Amino acid sequence: MLQAGQILGDRYQLQQKLGQNAARQTWLATDVGVSPTQSAIVKLLAFSPQMHWDELKLFERESQVLKNLHHPQIPQYRDSFSIDKQTGDGLCWFGLVHDYIPGVSLRQLLDGGKRFTEAQLLSFATGVLEILIYLHELSPPVLHRDIKPSNLILSEDEQVYLVDFGAVQNRAAVEGATFTVVGTSGYTPLEQFWGRAVPASDLYALGATLIHLLTGTAPADLPQRNLQIQFSDKVSISPSFVRWIGAIAHPDIDQRFSTARQALEALQANYSLDIASPKITQRPPTHIQLRKSSHELKIKIPQPGISFRGIIKVAGILIQTICLLPFMLIDSLLIVGVSGGLLGFLWWMAADFYEVSVFVTLSLLGAVALLGRGWLAAGKVLVRMLAGLSEELFAAFSNSRIYIDTDNFVIEWRLWDYCYRRQRGKTAHLKKIKDISSQEFTIQTNLGTYKLAQELSEHERRWLIQEIHDWLY
Repeated sequence: MLQAGQILGDRYQLQQKLGQNAARQTWLATDVGVSPTQSAIVKLLAFSPQMHWDELKLFERESQVLKNLHHPQIPQYRDSFSIDKQTGDGLCWFGLVHDYIPGVSLRQLLDGGKRFTEAQLLSFATGVLEILIYLHELSPPVLHRDIKPSNLILSEDEQVYLVDFGAVQNRAAVEGATFTVVGTSGYTPLEQFWGRAVPASDLYALGATLIHLLTGTAPADLPQRNLQIQFSDKVSISPSFVRWIGAIAHPDIDQRFSTARQALEALQANYSLDIASPKITQRPPTHIQLRKSSHELKIKIPQPGISFRGIIKVAGILIQTICLLPFMLIDSLLIVGVSGGLLGFLWWMAADFYEVSVFVTLSLLGAVALLGRGWLAAGKVLVRMLAGLSEELFAAFSNSRIYIDTDNFVIEWRLWDYCYRRQRGKTAHLKKIKDISSQEFTIQTNLGTYKLAQELSEHERRWLIQEIHDWLY
């Protein structure tokens, strides 16, 4: 029987048993093969008739993956070995050794009644996302598949470490093979239970972990609505952080961020976004309609109508069009007249029918070419002018509508009541609301940047941006 003081692999002296089940043991050990001696974690898997082959496969995969991982917040692989039946009390054992991280797991802190501040959770989320960016951007990507409080170690220097790669999946290793379903209930998304884990699956587990740290209640014990964990009424943190956590912990994979890098950029944008201009304390005179509550924000930016500048521009376009049409008519008549005179002269000079037909054909082709070239050049000018006219009319008679709630946002561009463009997305994906000129502002999302309003006064623009910002953050 394995016991404290025993030396395995000729260098790892067992000190304290940290965990055990029927076929697995985890020990804190001292690596006596190095000087000075260092602590290490020894994980052992018993080879027995009752063992499932999937257990051995995952154990070997963990060893192979850890060998190639080099990140300051992931325990470094040290060694692997096997133990014969005589040493292992009648069982063969496989051993895996990695660095020991002095610290305590977040699960232990939770069980001890610890409650975390928003700043601490922001630090944890940022640290784990940086680890996931490293793992997911490897070639092939590495998926942890079992992120939860017990697998996050808070070290003595307040850094968070990701441990226990026993459920790790190397994407290249499973192409075309059957899947081993792993994970912990409450932290595992549906697609992972179906054997289709992707990088966004680790994001879900991180979101569920943050919910557990916030509420003190395991995700599986919290109420759900349409499979989404309901936690916002149980926490007191900024609405933007609530929405971000809700986005990465969304049951629909299409509603989550697709990569850890996107999730980190959105998280950082939430906390770095501010308004440089002085705060507006009084609503300016405006036709903008704005209604808000704790759950939603509705904005309608009405059509500005044609401004004096717009009238001048439209008049200029119309005058150019009126002047261009007679020119095109005169140009056509001139070409036709010259072509007709040339045809008559060639008819008079021709000696027989064959020569007449050749000259007539060539002259007609030349006339058509000249006429087409002139009309093409004029047509391009006309198209540009009409495009400018339509752009000005759209700007004058279109209006924008913005709807934002705790989960989603919708932006609509309308010509009177006809919606000719619509953009939908997750509220957590909103990144920036900013000025782009003295009369316009944009909303930036992970999908793109959208221009929303024109012909606003400076006070209107600053007030509107401030209202959206204050509701979001």
